[in-house]
Amino acid sequence: MHVCLLTAGTFPPDERLAQAGAALRAGGHAVTVCARGTGGPTEAIVDGIDVRRLPDDDLYSGPKGILDGARYALSYVQPAWLRAASAVDDEQSIDVCCVTDLDLLKTGLKIGSKLDVPVVADLPSAPAATATAEAARGGRLRQYGRRVFHSSWRRGRLLGKRVPDVDRLVTTCEEARAEYVREREIDPERVAIVCETVESDLAARTEPVDGLGFDHETAFVVTVVADGVSQNSLETVVTAAARAADRAADLRVLIVGDVEEAALDDLERLARRQLAAGRISFRTENLELANYLAASDVCVLPERSQATETTVPRAFFTALALGVPVVAGETPPLKRLLDRTGAGLCVRHGTGALTGALVELADPDRRNELAANARVAAEGVFDSECDAKKLRELYESLLVTPEPDVTVPRADS
Repeated sequence: MHVCLLTAGTFPPDERLAQAGAALRAGGHAVTVCARGTGGPTEAIVDGIDVRRLPDDDLYSGPKGILDGARYALSYVQPAWLRAASAVDDEQSIDVCCVTDLDLLKTGLKIGSKLDVPVVADLPSAPAATATAEAARGGRLRQYGRRVFHSSWRRGRLLGKRVPDVDRLVTTCEEARAEYVREREIDPERVAIVCETVESDLAARTEPVDGLGFDHETAFVVTVVADGVSQNSLETVVTAAARAADRAADLRVLIVGDVEEAALDDLERLARRQLAAGRISFRTENLELANYLAASDVCVLPERSQATETTVPRAFFTALALGVPVVAGETPPLKRLLDRTGAGLCVRHGTGALTGALVELADPDRRNELAANARVAAEGVFDSECDAKKLRELYESLLVTPEPDVTVPRADS
């Protein structure tokens, strides 16, 4: 089987796309990814996956690019990805087309219709899918066009009208699946869940980050995942950490991820005002989260936007695989998973609740109890091999020809 994966992002480093490609490759299937290019070679082999990159600078330049852009804005069909998939099919027939971004949903359906192949959509929850607009690129006119033609309202309408047309929908958790079935009226038999799990042997392959300025072996280290988190939520984390430090003398907090420069300045000033500047550091360098968690005792997942209330971030499963207890807000999926696994604490939004959780986990015995639960969960119910097998079976089922329903008449008695 040859699967063509379409993404409006770049590959690598898309981890979910890499996970899907690796699962299919492990089953002996060929995988091609058509992705946006950012200066690398237009064709490459990455871990056995054939990657075709569409240079971003060429997408909307020249007469052809202008026409492509107009067609995409009006119809949500991306001609550049259509041409790329056709070229891939000319080399090796595509058996299944998978779309991993709402921006390319109609494009994938058109490819499926043209090539007469099934189409899979791999999307997060409906609010997250519609809120994830293309990153800002290009000049002012191009950005204005995006705001007009790719508004959340239009994206929501696209999701509602076109997701029911795919042969299978893959999403990330039970809550997202229920949302699609209940609110988008999709046949539950066609919606599958594949979590953002990671390999259970991640701990053996991950080295703790160095250069922290303190000994992570003796300190109580808390890593806060800042990606997609509002400044207000991060301010709550800073204040809670400062208060917890009064009762956990060896506390060190690493706020890791993409934080805007202005917000970073405000957070650093707040840490100084709270007399916690020496305990809280901000790490925005491009390092793997796993390296920070390998040097940590606790992982904090702060409150995020409403669009992510029915998602489970990959960081959650990374922490489990590394045996690191999780402290998370009361979003339904995280609360359910933490209640199920006992791998951490679920807290109400607010400084007091987070402070209490940090103080509780400063106790090594309590921390070790939750860490053991995290490792058990990563090796059991959240084993990445189970998700890989589920994904392979889903794709393979699309090519199975059902037995004809032949009814043999009974002889008259």
